[in-house]
Amino acid sequence: TCCAGISDACMKDISEGIRHAPALQKISLKCFGTSADGMKDFSEAIRHAPALQSIKLDQFWLDDDSLKILSEAVRHAPALQSISLKCGGRTDDGVKRFSEAIRHA
Repeated sequence: TCCAGISDACMKDISEGIRHAPALQKISLKCFGTSADGMKDFSEAIRHAPALQSIKLDQFWLDDDSLKILSEAVRHAPALQSISLKCGGRTDDGVKRFSEAIRHA
């Protein structure tokens, strides 16, 4: 289960930190969720993290819209080698779209 939600403002702050850390190689967020707007900020930040190799979202609530937003960002993360999504909130269709998106990355 998801422990708590994180506000869009907090996710924006996290995303801003990612944008200003070009050498960042790993992101690990555990036990919360965010809205689709919060995921937009996070995903945009991922696109500006050229050294990012690993994203780990454990016990993270992602609905299908958020998963779709994340999948677009993952396609534009050139150094990304692994992504761990141990989360709830998504449907089989959402997971299928995510899988298709990362296969074409």
